[in-house]
Amino acid sequence: MKHLIIQQTAIGIAIAMMAGPTMADEVANFYKGRNVTMIIGSGAGGGYDTYSRVLGRHMGRHIPGNPNIVPQNMRGGGSIKAANYIYNVAAKNGAVFAAVFNTLPFAPIVGKKGPKFDIHKMAWIGSIGKHQNICATWHTSKTKTLQDAQNMETIVAGTGATSNAAVYPRLLNQTLGTKFKVVLGYKSSGAKLAVTNGEVAGICGTSYQTLLASAPTWFSENKLNIIAQIGLKPHPDLKGAPMVIDMITDKAQKDLLTFLMLPQDMGRPYTAAPGLPKARLAALRNAFAATMKDPKFLADAKRTRLIVEPISHTAMTALVTRMSKMSKSTINSAAKLLVKKKKKKKS
Repeated sequence: MKHLIIQQTAIGIAIAMMAGPTMADEVANFYKGRNVTMIIGSGAGGGYDTYSRVLGRHMGRHIPGNPNIVPQNMRGGGSIKAANYIYNVAAKNGAVFAAVFNTLPFAPIVGKKGPKFDIHKMAWIGSIGKHQNICATWHTSKTKTLQDAQNMETIVAGTGATSNAAVYPRLLNQTLGTKFKVVLGYKSSGAKLAVTNGEVAGICGTSYQTLLASAPTWFSENKLNIIAQIGLKPHPDLKGAPMVIDMITDKAQKDLLTFLMLPQDMGRPYTAAPGLPKARLAALRNAFAATMKDPKFLADAKRTRLIVEPISHTAMTALVTRMSKMSKSTINSAAKLLVKKKKKKKS
């Protein structure tokens, strides 16, 4: 009996040893000479686009078979369009993955219309780095501190009605008594232009990391007054800028702000749809992790002023779970801020 068990164990080990190279060969054979499409759920020229194109220049070297990574922009609905595409339309063979907004999990959790995917089934690949949202005004603005924003009306640029740059100023008005006035309708580039030409005083709810990459001279030439940090933890580069979360004492308001800030820890997520062959999904995840340590990628990121603070796919899954398990009252409060109300038709 003991001899039989030893023999079976030896056979099992031999099969596993043979299967390992076979699976690796299958993955390499699939990807060799192939183009892998990286859907970017935003327009060209923004932070997500910049980070993704740098990633695409290097990640293919770490996938067995060394495929080419081909970026393709697909903006719409805060990357909901891109997520719907990979979940329902794109081939589930490992040749397509997507860069999506870190706020994507909000959409189904708060009841937005549009998502045609189960956020809990997404096959997360990894994230390049965290976000830290800030409130900032131009150096010529009269509003130079958060206290100034509490004492005088401060006009800030927003994009959509449920974007961070619209939600956070409204929330700070409710919780801290600031007097932000949000002007909606800007694109990212247009918002920055409006700040520099004095059309608005600043932006409240934009990513520090994005601004550092897209407008580096704003920091090197001290063009900004950073009046507040909107994050769960202070950023080491932003010493002296007060933390909004520390100023809020009401539990319900603090829970709401925490919920809204959780996606920042997801940074710039990359995901595939469920149903990919396990070996190919593992290859994408391993390649992403290896790219984050690749000296050539890191040098390219440094040259492009990208901040690399990698987040694993397991950590991203945990963040989505944490968001969905917040109290119903917190999620309902967030929905009032994040779900755009339909205008009533005039009779």
